[in-house]
Amino acid sequence: MFQIFIFSETKELRQMHHQDLLNIALSDASFIINENNLLSYDWTNQQINIDKTTVSDSDQKRLLSDAYFVVVFNQQPIIAGKRILEFSPTSYAYPVLSILANSYQPNQPIQYALRNNSLGVNQAPYPFLNPDPTIAEAVKNHLRQLGKLVE
Repeated sequence: MFQIFIFSETKELRQMHHQDLLNIALSDASFIINENNLLSYDWTNQQINIDKTTVSDSDQKRLLSDAYFVVVFNQQPIIAGKRILEFSPTSYAYPVLSILANSYQPNQPIQYALRNNSLGVNQAPYPFLNPDPTIAEAVKNHLRQLGKLVE
């Protein structure tokens, strides 16, 4: 199962090292993006598209604001970092889920781009941000089986 756990920004989370997010209590998440919310996962661009119709208006606001996130695959946290706005002037040396500008349009999906600026990759193909190629391939195959992978 592929999920993204979203955590509201708090003082404690701001002070936490991003790797420590991998050990956070997932039950503290303010929202969980699950496979039913997922429209597609563009592997080359590492872009995640979320179906707005599966999310309430109040939860959409949570999904379009600064927060922290943990990507979980088969109940194992595999990537953690900060969710930011696409044109945020701040750069982070760890994974970010960048909220793309089209997400705010009424008939567009919520779009996230998974990036790590410290890798120096600024054009596709973007790498999957877990360094274990076995995990990356397992996630890719799982998304393919769900019919949600764009290659």
